[in-house]
Amino acid sequence: MTLAQKLQPDVVVSDITMPGLSGLEACKVLRETCPAIRVLVLTMHDNEEYIRRAVACGAAGYVLKDASAEQMVFALREVASGRTHFGSSVSRVLLEEKEGRLTQRETDILKLMFEGMSSRDIGEALAISTRTVESHRSNIYRKLNTNSLAGLFRYAMRHGLVELE
Repeated sequence: MTLAQKLQPDVVVSDITMPGLSGLEACKVLRETCPAIRVLVLTMHDNEEYIRRAVACGAAGYVLKDASAEQMVFALREVASGRTHFGSSVSRVLLEEKEGRLTQRETDILKLMFEGMSSRDIGEALAISTRTVESHRSNIYRKLNTNSLAGLFRYAMRHGLVELE
């Protein structure tokens, strides 16, 4: 870490699994202390949780170790030029996450659910059928990958959809 701060390279290539400070922790520290340094994660971990955490820590790219030399050089050039680069399997995970976001109608229904309204009441309030409300509710649970009200509540709290009184 100290060496990167001293040398100020354009790009730091970091693995996730490293002795001492993990690559994700190092990425976060670099983004906070040296925001001009771009971080490219090079790892064997094709795991959704690691990918999401790397993005959250500020990684500008994520490449798997089984990438070809050409793919690695391309990723380095992209990151060094200020763009981002995520390998195809990583992009799939990020796309699925984006698809997991709720539509405005689903968000409205979620808010009304937390007000304690039944599907029938929500339908009346939004001038849609109870069956349509139930379909939206099902989509909400599916998109947020949960089957519990607690899971929905965590999502709603993180996204500022509900406030505690």
